[in-house]
Amino acid sequence: MSHKDGDDLSGKVVDARLLRRLLAFARPHARGFLGSTFLLLCLAVLTLSVPEILGSAVDEYIVGDEAESLTDDARGSGVRSTALILAGIGLLTFGARLAQITLTNRTGQRVIHDLRLAVYSHVTRRSLRFFDRNPVGMLVTRVTGDIETLNEFFVSGVDVLFSDFIRILAIIGLLLFIDWQMALATLAVVPLILLWAFVFQRRARKLFREVRGEVSRLNGYMNEALSGVQVVRSFGREATIQAKFQGMSSDLRNAHLKTVRNFSWFFPGMELITAMGMSAVLVTGYHLVIGGRIAPGDVVKFWLYLTLFIEPLRQLADKYNILQAAVAAGERVFRVLDDDSALKIAETPTSLSDSRGRVHFDNVHFAYDEEKPVLRGVSFDVEPGSRIAFVGPTGSGKSTIINLLCRFYDPGAGRVLLDGKDLRDVDPHELRRRIGVVLQDVFLFEGTVRENLTLGADHLSDEVLARALEAVQADAVVARLGGLDGRIRERGATLSTGEKQLLAFARTLAHDPALLVLDEATAHIDTESEILFQRALDKVMEGRTAIVIAHRLSTIQECDRILVLHHGEVRESGTHDELLRQNGIYARLYRLQFEGA
Repeated sequence: MSHKDGDDLSGKVVDARLLRRLLAFARPHARGFLGSTFLLLCLAVLTLSVPEILGSAVDEYIVGDEAESLTDDARGSGVRSTALILAGIGLLTFGARLAQITLTNRTGQRVIHDLRLAVYSHVTRRSLRFFDRNPVGMLVTRVTGDIETLNEFFVSGVDVLFSDFIRILAIIGLLLFIDWQMALATLAVVPLILLWAFVFQRRARKLFREVRGEVSRLNGYMNEALSGVQVVRSFGREATIQAKFQGMSSDLRNAHLKTVRNFSWFFPGMELITAMGMSAVLVTGYHLVIGGRIAPGDVVKFWLYLTLFIEPLRQLADKYNILQAAVAAGERVFRVLDDDSALKIAETPTSLSDSRGRVHFDNVHFAYDEEKPVLRGVSFDVEPGSRIAFVGPTGSGKSTIINLLCRFYDPGAGRVLLDGKDLRDVDPHELRRRIGVVLQDVFLFEGTVRENLTLGADHLSDEVLARALEAVQADAVVARLGGLDGRIRERGATLSTGEKQLLAFARTLAHDPALLVLDEATAHIDTESEILFQRALDKVMEGRTAIVIAHRLSTIQECDRILVLHHGEVRESGTHDELLRQNGIYARLYRLQFEGA
């Protein structure tokens, strides 16, 4: 079980093209982001007014020349007025912050909702080749984890970065306006902050990618291990799987610890640089006040402005991390969105409204891997209402024929036709509505029996479902579950394999297809049940074209024709009796099953 996520992403610090693609999803919700940005600018104005008010109050009511000329009552009244103004600013800040957070999160969630739907819709429209290449665990990470990472970008990235940038420029302007010498002393720490942040982020970006890669690997492996838990237990490999999972978990832990160590250096370093800046303000301010260049209140203003100035720089690591996380997650998400492996649908699809179920394979070649052809020039016809069976050794191409007939894949060469119409000219959705498929490995969804039978086809009445269940002898199974409203657990965990197979066949019958495809449909039915099941099959296949794949030759002896596949070619064709008389591959398989039994 190998899981390579492909996190060898571009090394760009900021990919402008990718950011434009991300912002394209935000464009329909631009009003929300503009409103949030406006509120952030209002918050910046309110916040930046506090140092000016406090500094002026110090000079006017506490230690300045103006303060000494006032009576104690006047000074007290001035301080109280200042306090009321600050309280008012606090209330306005509270309201603006509440509105901004609510608006930003609501808008961000709308963007993420659109993006999540786009990714999920795109993934579900891919051809099966896409799923052959991409582990399910990795795709789940894309639709959930990576998109949630992008949520952080939209909620606390775009507009916050913009407002912080405006705040920094405004503070620099205010400091220079008050006193340029004091401003230079105050801003002397900025190069140190930027250098420290650059060194930190250069390593943080690499570590973040490592963490995301390990998360995706672990998710993929866990999904695979849990899906195959029966095989794991059957072979007693729990300890091996546990050890491999533990190793992957340790790799993820170590990746996280590297990130923690990186952060543990960053924030103390920022505190140290901030303390140096505060010291510079205090020392420079003292000399300028003594020299009469500035008032004591100006020192207070500088001190507070420096705090407000350093705060967004201190958060630069988080904001930059969010930006880099978005770039990394966006690259992976758009890698999925850029996959063009979906089956090509004709601009004006041919209708199958008069479908009778005539199938024609015309010199079909196919390979899942170009180096390993599965079908080699396969040709055959299936007449409407007839029953045809495919037999052959494992890997001979039987299930591949079903995959091509359902147009899960397109042939590499040749044509597959239904009622004379090339399947590449037919809408796959219309095609699959006319084909009923029962596979050997049945998949049942968590939900009610009715939901599993209809699969969203609300036009199927309870009477139709009941007739389908009765036809395949599955009515007793459903009665035990509590009727059509009875619950089925994930993958039908509480049902036997045979019961799940019966429900799958009832599901197919309820949709009344013109063409039935049975891929090892009776493989898990016991001998007694097989007799009942075969009677039901004979009844429901009447008047329908039926294609049967089976290893158990007892289930296909009454078919109109049997095709024997070997190494991707049709080697024999005929009825059961004709093939026995040919004494070829089919006869040998028959003897192995019945004479050796």
